[in-house]
Amino acid sequence: MRTSSWTAGAVTLGIALAAVVVSTGPGSPAVAAPECQGDRVTLEQLASGCAVATPTIVLPDGRQFVVPEPGTTVTALPVAASGVDDGGDVSITNTGRAGVAVRVDDAWSGSAAAVRQERQALRDRVAAAVVSRGAATTSATKAATSCTDTSYTRLGFRWAGPVNWSYNPNNQKVTGPSAIGAGADAWTGPVSSCGRTITSTADQKHLGVLKQAMGVTATGGCGAANASSVVGWGSLPKGTLGVTCVWSRSGTAVETDQRYSTSVNWSAAATCSGARFDLRGVATHEWGHAYGLGHTAANSGLVMKPSVSTCETSQRGLGLGDLLGIDAIY
Repeated sequence: MRTSSWTAGAVTLGIALAAVVVSTGPGSPAVAAPECQGDRVTLEQLASGCAVATPTIVLPDGRQFVVPEPGTTVTALPVAASGVDDGGDVSITNTGRAGVAVRVDDAWSGSAAAVRQERQALRDRVAAAVVSRGAATTSATKAATSCTDTSYTRLGFRWAGPVNWSYNPNNQKVTGPSAIGAGADAWTGPVSSCGRTITSTADQKHLGVLKQAMGVTATGGCGAANASSVVGWGSLPKGTLGVTCVWSRSGTAVETDQRYSTSVNWSAAATCSGARFDLRGVATHEWGHAYGLGHTAANSGLVMKPSVSTCETSQRGLGLGDLLGIDAIY
């Protein structure tokens, strides 16, 4: 089981990354690190300390990411079908002069200076990344229920205002905006769950149809930001149901795109039956990511657990940890 918590932030692409500057010792002049070779940079190359001068980073599992502008981070947050490894949550931060830092779950790669900088930024933004109290401690032999697990994970960003998003119906498997919007609304305003009620200031507004490509790629990575938040459909790696990409700057989210898989069967009806995934429930999970929540334990019984079964309509409503998490951020 994995949980992760890290910062995020990004805006648009205009790639011309500053070279990483290194010093040979006290009093020595700074020299530019050599550029990474090729039009796509791997984590192995980044570990060598080379400077990124190309717009694409490729992870070992094949996911590809467009490097954001200096001072920004892009974050990819998948949800998988039960029993499938989603490859982990990813953040890529372009610090500018210090270089690029990459985090896959809790493993860091990239420029040593950038990694140090981002680790500190994460500590500053999220004093307690995963908050667990009382019954939140789960057991491998007995799963907590959604109303006994109080755990949640903060990603280190939040929205300063409503998330204004559009829907792209191209290749849709079901008519989706209503179910997706309901998933977004599950986290907003007065929210009651497990005998508690909170008032969340998280908010969203559906702007209508926009036939613009999402900034989520078929590899499950993130493309370039374009200042428009778009939700739509497309190919994703096998077993991945959806991916949310979030761009933020200094802890303030500015764009989020979502992509739902066209390789599985979906239900957008009030009830769900058969080997279908409940779009509203999966969307509730992905909007939790968009608002700033990370994954909880696989056996937590919460909306933010990392995988979903077919017709798991219980994911439409928040568990106690989900409620406490959104209340902590908003």
